[in-house]
Amino acid sequence: MASIKKRELVRADGKRVTKYDACVTKKGARRQTKTFTTRAAAEKWARRVEGDIEAGSWVDQSAAQLMTVARALDIYLVEVVPHLKSQDALPYQAKNIKRRLGNRPLSSLTSADLAEYRDDRLKDRARRGTGRKDGGTVELDRLVSPQTVKHELGLVNLALAHVEHAHNVSFPRGRPHLDHRRNNALSLPPGRDRILDADEKVRLMAACTSNQVTSDEKYAGLKTARNPILRNAVEFMIENANRPGEVVVFRWRDANWHEGTVTFKNKKKKASKTPETRTFPMSPRAREILESMPGARKPDAFVFGGITRSALYQAFRRALKRAKIEDFSTRDLRHVGATRLASVLKGDLLMLADITGHNDIRLLRRYVAPRRAEISKLLNDAPPAIQQAAQAEK
Repeated sequence: MASIKKRELVRADGKRVTKYDACVTKKGARRQTKTFTTRAAAEKWARRVEGDIEAGSWVDQSAAQLMTVARALDIYLVEVVPHLKSQDALPYQAKNIKRRLGNRPLSSLTSADLAEYRDDRLKDRARRGTGRKDGGTVELDRLVSPQTVKHELGLVNLALAHVEHAHNVSFPRGRPHLDHRRNNALSLPPGRDRILDADEKVRLMAACTSNQVTSDEKYAGLKTARNPILRNAVEFMIENANRPGEVVVFRWRDANWHEGTVTFKNKKKKASKTPETRTFPMSPRAREILESMPGARKPDAFVFGGITRSALYQAFRRALKRAKIEDFSTRDLRHVGATRLASVLKGDLLMLADITGHNDIRLLRRYVAPRRAEISKLLNDAPPAIQQAAQAEK
């Protein structure tokens, strides 16, 4: 049943104002109230609400009107994010979102608002602190990448979905969502496919070699590394397609000499990129690298001397500079190793995934994709019947 109450107010300037409070009380829905400036508008709203409740199409918008985007993000950060394995960057992403959309009520948020946020965010510049270049201090900044904006919009979508299901927040026009596939603004560049050629690998190994080790290689005169374990660490990552974070926490107890296996355990627990423990076979070269490591092999001792990930990154970057290798990083070492293993295993994705620790086999296709020259050789070596069938299909 609807009721309308007339109220007269006196503003600060002394002018009298008339308001009409409409209230709808009906079984099956919460009491709904709203204030209007005219009785006709109040009666029209009350009739519409009563009709929607009777038809079962009424959506309670009170929670969405009271909750802002900033509040929804805060609820998600408190209730959901602590249980995620990747959580470090989410508070910073939420901070960027709040600058533009934080005060917007959820009831008025639309997909067009998210599209406007996307376009404005892509024009921002990302500050990267200061760096050293040619002996001077420079400010490293660039435009915000499409991947960053995709992550931020994904966080908005997750927060809205959480408050919708967990806090009974109903959106009058449906939950806002932005489909990236309908717009090329957030298109990403193709995945990296950087590997080392034979000459680059020789130069890199020479640059990673410590001055305490004599080298008779082609680039033996190249300035050498100060860290004595850098070369072994780099070779080990290439040999087994390891991540830098796995190598720095590798202990002697994780190497099983009798079975010839290496076990990488979850050291970061829920924050680890690969939460499960994985064991892979120790190749002959990996065994040689481990046997050449100096120091006592105590079970709790780190194989690579307890070097930190940051120190490994810095030492490797200096080695790349000495070797004059551009557009390469520690992440590419894993790509080089996986490409080599794919060739050794003759494209067996299951065996390759068991060694590299990939959960999604589709990610390994880039390592085992056959080259055109290999396809041509296979076709030339095929039996005559297969060649005739291929010619007939053409």
